Amino acid sequence: MPLVGVVGRKSLRARLAMTVVYGFLALGALTTLYPFLVMVTSGFKGPTDQNDGRLLPLFWSDPGELLGKYVDDKYAGDVGLIASTRIGDQAGPNGVARYEKFLTELDLTQWSAGFRTPANGVTSRLSRAYQAWIRTRFKDIDAVNARYTELNRSFSQVEPPSEGFDRAGWKPALGPKWDDWLEFKKTLSAEFRVPVREERAYQVWLRGRFKNRLADVPEEARGSATSFDTLRIVPGPWLDDFRKGRPGPSVEALWAETDTGPLPIAAFERQWVERHAGEIRAEMSGRNYGYVLTNVLLDGRTVLNTALFCLLAVLTQLVVNPLAAYALSRVPMRAGAKVLLFLLATMAFPAEVAMIPSFLLLRDLGLLNTLAALVLPTAASGYTIFLLKGFFDSLPAEVFDSGEVDGAPEWIMMLKLALPLAKPVLGYIALLAFMGAYGAFLFAFLVCQDSKTWTLMVHVYQLQLTAPKAVTMAAVTLAAVPSLIVFLLAQRVIMRGIVLPGER
Repeated sequence: MPLVGVVGRKSLRARLAMTVVYGFLALGALTTLYPFLVMVTSGFKGPTDQNDGRLLPLFWSDPGELLGKYVDDKYAGDVGLIASTRIGDQAGPNGVARYEKFLTELDLTQWSAGFRTPANGVTSRLSRAYQAWIRTRFKDIDAVNARYTELNRSFSQVEPPSEGFDRAGWKPALGPKWDDWLEFKKTLSAEFRVPVREERAYQVWLRGRFKNRLADVPEEARGSATSFDTLRIVPGPWLDDFRKGRPGPSVEALWAETDTGPLPIAAFERQWVERHAGEIRAEMSGRNYGYVLTNVLLDGRTVLNTALFCLLAVLTQLVVNPLAAYALSRVPMRAGAKVLLFLLATMAFPAEVAMIPSFLLLRDLGLLNTLAALVLPTAASGYTIFLLKGFFDSLPAEVFDSGEVDGAPEWIMMLKLALPLAKPVLGYIALLAFMGAYGAFLFAFLVCQDSKTWTLMVHVYQLQLTAPKAVTMAAVTLAAVPSLIVFLLAQRVIMRGIVLPGER
C-alpha cells in the first residue's frame, strides 16, 4: 500500500515532499556511483597520472599530455634517459623518415629496446609483445622454465632480459634466453628502438667513475653542468679514456654519414604520436585491464577455483541448511529451543573468532589448500537455518496433513511440498551463499596459501602488493563485475526472499 494516495499526490505539498525525497535518493545514488566511476577510470591511467584526481584521463583529450605519457612510457620513467633524448625536435618529415630507416639498419648492440616495465610497474608494451612471441615458440610454461632455468607460474611472468649497452664493461648473460631475445629483438619496429647515444654512455661512465659525486669530476670535463644528466662531451683525456672501452663507431658518427643535424629522436616520437594517436590511446587505456585479464583471469586456476568454490558453497548450503531447518520445524524435540538458541548464538560472534580454530581443525584433517577447506566451514549457517525454520513454521498445517493422509513419507513432503513453496527463500539463500563465497578473502587466504588454490579475491590481494594503483583499480573493477551483474539480475529474488517470510 503506497504511503501517499493517488488523489493526495496531486497536491502541491505532496509534490514538494516527493521532490525532496527523490532528490535525496538521487544524491545518495551519485555519492555511491561517483567513487565507482573513479575506480573504473583510474584503471585506464598509468604511473604519471594515476594520482591526478581527475575523473577522466587527461591524455584522452590533450595531445600534449598524450605525448608526455608516451615518452615516459617509452623510457620507463627514467628522467635522465628522457632528458638525454630530447634532441632533434626541429627535424622535418624527410629527416624523420631517414631516421626511421636508420634505426632499422642499426646493429642489435647499438640500440636498446624501449617500453620496458618501469620500477613501479608490473607490465609494459615490450613485456606483452615478448610474452606473445614466447607463446608462439613454446607449448606451455614448463617448456619455458626448462629452457631458461626459471620458475615462472605463467607466461605473463616471463620478462625480457635486461640490456646495458650504455654502461662500460656491461656484458649480457649469455644463454638460451639471450639467444631467443636477440631473435625477438630483430622483429621490433623502429618505434621500440632507442639508440645508444655516446653522450648518454659518457654520462653513465662518469657517474660510475666518480661514484655519483659531480663535484669530483674535473672542471674541464664537467664544464657548466649541474648534474650528470646535463654533462656534454668535451674533448680531452677523460673522453679518450672513455672511448677506449667503446668498440666501433658511435651512433652519432653513423648518423653523421646520413644527415648533418642531430639525431631527430624528439621529432620522430612527436610525429609518431601524431600519426598513431588513436592506437596509442587505446593501448594505454586497455593495458591495465588486459594485464589483469591475462594475469589473474586467464593464467593459472584462479577462475576455476572461484567458480568451483561458489558452486559448491551454494549446493552445500541449499542441502544442509534446509534439512536442518525442516527437522527443527517438523520434528518435536525437547531441546529444540536450545538448539535454535545455539544457532542464533553463532551470529553474536564475528567470523574472525572462528578462523584460527577452523584452521587448526582443517590442518589436523589434512584439508589445507583444498576446496574442502573452503566449502565445509560454510556448509551450515545459523542465520539461514533460523530463516528457513521460520518459513517452514509459517506454512499451514493443512499442507502436511493432506500429505500424511495420502501416505506420503516425511522426505516426500519436504521435497514435494515444503521446498517448492520455499523457492523464493531458497533463491535468496543461494544468492547470499554466492556473494559470501565470491567475496571471501581472509579465510580463503588463511587456509589456501598455495598459489594453485587461490581464489579470485586472494589473487587480487596478492596483485595489490606489487602492482601500482592503476593496475589495482583495474583488478578491483573487473572483480566487482560478476557480483554486480548477479545483484542486478537477482533484485526480484532478493526482495521476495526478504518480504515473503514476513507476509507468511
